[in-house]
Amino acid sequence: VLYNRSTPRARKQYRCYECAGSIHPGDRYERVDGMWDRSYGFDTFVTCRSCHDLRQWVQNNVPCLCWSHGNMIEDCQNAVMDAIWRAPTETTGLRFGFSRRLHAREARKRLERRRVPTPPPASEGESHG
Repeated sequence: VLYNRSTPRARKQYRCYECAGSIHPGDRYERVDGMWDRSYGFDTFVTCRSCHDLRQWVQNNVPCLCWSHGNMIEDCQNAVMDAIWRAPTETTGLRFGFSRRLHAREARKRLERRRVPTPPPASEGESHG
C-alpha cells in the first residue's frame, strides 16, 4: 500500500472527489496519490478545502473515524451518529456542530453553482452571423 497526502495550491481547475464541487486555480486542496492493489494501478483523489475541513473536524471530535475516499461524508455522518448513540451525555452538540458545518459546505456549493461566467463583450464591428 502506497499513500501520499499533500495540500498543494491548484494550478488548474479540479473537481472534488467527495462533493463534486469545483477547486479553482489558486485554491488549496488535499491531494492523495496511492496504490491499494497493484492490479488496479495508481489512484489520485482531490478533496476541496470544505470537505477536508469537515473531515478534520469529525476526526478531532470523534474518537474513531474510519473513512474511505468517495464516501467520506456518509462515513463522517455514521461516525457522529455512532458516537452520539454510544455516549449521548458526552456528545452534546456534536450533531449540531456537524450539521452546521455540512450546511455551510452545501451553501458554498450552491453559491458556486449560481456563479455563471460572463462572456467577454463583443468588439465593435464584429460579425455575428
